[in-house]
Amino acid sequence: MKIDLRCGDCLEVLKTLPSESVDCVMTSPPYWALRDYGIEGQLGLEPTFQEYITKLCDIFDEVKRVLKKEGTCWVNMGDTYSATRWSNSAGTSFMSKNNKNNIYGEVIKKDVGKIQDKCLLQIPSRFSIEMCNRGWILRNEIIWHKPNCMPSSVKDRFTVDFEKIFFFVKNKKYWFETQYEPLQAPEMTKRTAVGGDGSGELGNSVRFGNSEQGRNKRCVWRITTKPYKEAHFATFPPELCETPIKAGCPEFVCKKCGKAREKIYEKGELVSSGPNKMAIKPRGFVQNDMVIQKLPKDPYGDMPRREKKEVGYTDCGCNAGWEGGTVLDPFAGSGTTGAVAKKLGRNFIGIEINPEYIKLAEKRIEKEKTLFT
Repeated sequence: MKIDLRCGDCLEVLKTLPSESVDCVMTSPPYWALRDYGIEGQLGLEPTFQEYITKLCDIFDEVKRVLKKEGTCWVNMGDTYSATRWSNSAGTSFMSKNNKNNIYGEVIKKDVGKIQDKCLLQIPSRFSIEMCNRGWILRNEIIWHKPNCMPSSVKDRFTVDFEKIFFFVKNKKYWFETQYEPLQAPEMTKRTAVGGDGSGELGNSVRFGNSEQGRNKRCVWRITTKPYKEAHFATFPPELCETPIKAGCPEFVCKKCGKAREKIYEKGELVSSGPNKMAIKPRGFVQNDMVIQKLPKDPYGDMPRREKKEVGYTDCGCNAGWEGGTVLDPFAGSGTTGAVAKKLGRNFIGIEINPEYIKLAEKRIEKEKTLFT
């Protein structure tokens, strides 16, 4: 696999990359008015959030050029409050360099127009709307729930324990590998039992999943934050970008034409899944409005399911060999995305304006195995 770290202004570096050369983008740009990294030309210190969003979307215009037609783009963003004075729990000064305590703090001496003090500025939402105005397709708005979020002493609102991840594509058809999570017993009871506790609305749909494969992954991801001892405080946990890379960056890409391989599935026969340990009480199995198989009333009876069998991969016919897809992070920071890309066997291109962070990223990617132990 190839690891390519480049130091410089991300917009200028992006202009040097070939068009449609990247399979997936996973990044977290600097949030507006929350940190000063001490680098001239850094993003996030614009006098107004409107200027910040415009500058950021100009960068993503260039990202769109280098992204393949079938590519995916994932952007993690946090929000900011409007205020005329500093009021974070630590009582530290606004814009202190690398201040790790001012995430989701209050903006001071910044132009927020007619927006009232204490108002959430909705910067992630404004960003996603402008991205759509520029032709991006927003597929999901994902919530990153932080169960171990930083405590807040604020008395007149709730503690913020989440950030957003936006899932964009540039075309209606794109490469995507479905990800799964464990089935939930209450859902099974309500949605599969016919004539009993549930409506049976899903019946034997293959998309419903089974106890082995699970259900399609939902949009709230519960991931704890992780400490990072080096001099970069705006790092996200490695687990946060695992799912986007697995879902949005192909494992195999043709070395000649760049086309991604896709898994080929066949629908298997209706089979028993064994003892129903979730105590569901179905009385029938519905397909096309007809009961096609009676199920035992015993709550621990068999639960039939239709297997989804993987039978191979598509082939472009070039016979040139395969390699991992390429992940791009235009705001590479300490290299978390690069480390995860390496772990998953993908190529990586990282852009970072701060030369000190480039050194951190090189070190971190080299020791990527330690991030997941």
